[in-house]
Amino acid sequence: MFKGPVPWRWMALEALTDMNYSLLSDVWSLGVTMWEIYSLGQVPYPGQSCTQEFIALLKDGLRPEKPALAHLMM
Repeated sequence: MFKGPVPWRWMALEALTDMNYSLLSDVWSLGVTMWEIYSLGQVPYPGQSCTQEFIALLKDGLRPEKPALAHLMM
């Protein structure tokens, strides 16, 4: 899939599947980073690895749970 290490937990679906990077994939990465901040440094998608099964889960709507501190953004 990839020739070297990549930050797959922060990569958008189209970046993982087609290596298509755009403004929207940057927004996805920012969203995951914000999730990481508001979850006080938890790892996104714990227990997962970058596999075809994980990508299929993303396609089916897998998203991280809303962090407990996310209400502070409102």
